[in-house]
Amino acid sequence: MPSRVPGSALERLLSLRVRPLALICALFVVITLGIMTINSVYDSTAEMQSRLTDLRIERDQRYKEYKKLENELEIVETDDYIMAKARQIYGYMMPGELLFVVKNPEALYGETDEPIQMAVVETLE
Repeated sequence: MPSRVPGSALERLLSLRVRPLALICALFVVITLGIMTINSVYDSTAEMQSRLTDLRIERDQRYKEYKKLENELEIVETDDYIMAKARQIYGYMMPGELLFVVKNPEALYGETDEPIQMAVVETLE
């Protein structure tokens, strides 16, 4: 068996006694760091869940808008739609049609004591 040299590093290491207070402090630090890491992960997970919910809502809204535009695209290609838009935007009329101009549109949407006034404009053929 090898002889021990008094004061060697090995002997000092073996003779060290861990003080209970130092052990408790080290254990406290390890537990505290673990709890902080778990809380950080929990906060990140909650933030990700919130972001995921927001993205799902946005996806659903965009899908509804896509379907609406897809339906409108089917309608836009029809002659009736083109004629309706030409009448609505540019005031086009078919030959022989009469144009009614409402001078008080509030009468159409609510009750009023005033009589409804309309002007009739005839088209020339």
